[in-house]
Amino acid sequence: MAEFRSVLIVEDEALLRDLMAAALESRGFTVDTAATAADAKRAFRRADPDCVIVDVDLGGGPNGFDLVEVLVRSVPHLPVVFLTNLPDPRFADRDPDGLPSGVAYLRKSALSDVDSLVDALDAALRGSVGTEHRHDRDRSRPLARLTRKQLAVLRLLASGMSNAQIAQERGTTIKAVEDTVHRIALALGIDQSIQGNLRVAAARHFLSAATVNPADEVPKGSEPS
Repeated sequence: MAEFRSVLIVEDEALLRDLMAAALESRGFTVDTAATAADAKRAFRRADPDCVIVDVDLGGGPNGFDLVEVLVRSVPHLPVVFLTNLPDPRFADRDPDGLPSGVAYLRKSALSDVDSLVDALDAALRGSVGTEHRHDRDRSRPLARLTRKQLAVLRLLASGMSNAQIAQERGTTIKAVEDTVHRIALALGIDQSIQGNLRVAAARHFLSAATVNPADEVPKGSEPS
């Protein structure tokens, strides 16, 4: 049961943040909210919540992974639910195995209703997070076939960087970047006969996987009654 448990929601989208707060309050949680990592640190010290729900992309400044790293230094076994558009941590250039133990990781687009969020919160609080609460380990998630290096290159490509710029950013050679882009295209089934089409198609794959329609971000049943 959720009664008398407190949660801090860290989400930069105001509408989603307010809807989640209302939905969780209706299920017995005491809720505090924050829009940025800096706000979240202050709210965490003030409210001392039992658990946190954290978006990964918090706009400019530290992201959700950075925030949780700071919070778990003071509360090592803090129950955490990442709620994000990103299919897995590699999209933020993070090691998938580097997350704190016992966290849940939910994709907004894969969350069917608010009860699924409550279930993940309950599992994190009880120390019983299962595979159903780790969408980042779902083999059918977008771009799961790509390696971490390939995804990092694809992310830079999608940002508009040339191969030369990517090589400079990653401290490697243009030839190495070209080889990686070639392997990305093979993995994604992209026609490589026209270079421009390759880059556009690859970028489209990344952007499609890393974003969702804003209307799809609100889990069913989260509208305040």
